[in-house]
Amino acid sequence: MPYDGMGNYIESKADNTYDVIGFGDVGGIGQLIYHTFRFKDYEFEEGTGATWFLKPIVYKGMEPDLDKANGFSGKELFRELYNLGKKINDFSEERPYVDLIIEFCKDMAHPYYIDTVYSMIADERFDIIDDGEMLERDSMFSLSTFMRDLEFFYTAAQFYFALKKVCIGDGDDAFDLAHEGKFFEGLPHFEKYKHEEYFQEYKLEKGEITPQELLAEMIADKEKAKKQKLQDVTWFAREPFDYYEELRGQLMDMIPDFHMRLKVNPRNNQVVFAADVHSVFDIAWYTLARMIVDFGPPEEGGQKRELKEGILITCLHCGEAFIRDNNRQLYCKKDECQKAHNAARQRKYRANQKLTETKTRDKE
Repeated sequence: MPYDGMGNYIESKADNTYDVIGFGDVGGIGQLIYHTFRFKDYEFEEGTGATWFLKPIVYKGMEPDLDKANGFSGKELFRELYNLGKKINDFSEERPYVDLIIEFCKDMAHPYYIDTVYSMIADERFDIIDDGEMLERDSMFSLSTFMRDLEFFYTAAQFYFALKKVCIGDGDDAFDLAHEGKFFEGLPHFEKYKHEEYFQEYKLEKGEITPQELLAEMIADKEKAKKQKLQDVTWFAREPFDYYEELRGQLMDMIPDFHMRLKVNPRNNQVVFAADVHSVFDIAWYTLARMIVDFGPPEEGGQKRELKEGILITCLHCGEAFIRDNNRQLYCKKDECQKAHNAARQRKYRANQKLTETKTRDKE
């Protein structure tokens, strides 16, 4: 409790109902202190029941690789996890999802037990011959757990990208958000904006309609619903942007809580107030939370603002996430996406030329 120099209690002036204290108000922003490492290959391990695990293969000549300087940024891990979720959930993807997961682990990072396993590997007393089998056992992870964690993160990131596009008038991703994929269910957050009947009680509360008008409208909508199937809906009945705060709240509710504590930054041996990180999903969730904080107010949320590390967006052609090099980049650097970009530029150029010629003829 706060007391003055005479030992008298000082009443707090903070409004506990409305005052929110952020990290910036208490001397800094929470950081991430984490290590990544990779194993060269994995094998299946059968667990109890129908549970299957991926176990790294460790022996002399198959030592794990350590990223002593934190080789990947949070945005890079976010990008790779998002794109992994997109591939696994794509009906056209022919490779088994297990192969895609192993590829991610070998190329990017082992997904779980980041602090504990890294400490074991980095210990000077660790011996690959004597301790390799124990490392394998302590590092293996459940495939079902990975798929569950990937679904939660991937669908939340989809929601974020769709909401961001809604802010600049592009509602295509939001309209299709509820579509189910190969493994993951779609999110229903934009569905009610497709149907006017969801807003009848809302209109009554706002005084936009009388009870008699509401009853007549409900009867009409019921008759209309008999004639029109749900899949016949082609666009939103209500603009989702008008309900931005409600949607933002639903997105915020999907972000897990972060446990903060004092940790030592291995780069400079300084003590910092940092988030606990046990998996690559923790890193990706933290990155998504930071992106939501940097989103800004809805009228600015979709603007192409240049940030120090670049902005994470989805490619207009393939839909994969990438880190933008500049404010104008809307396509990733894959060859097929650059071809689509050039084709779009040509179409825009021809359309502008045709418009210019039309205006010239009109003047003549």
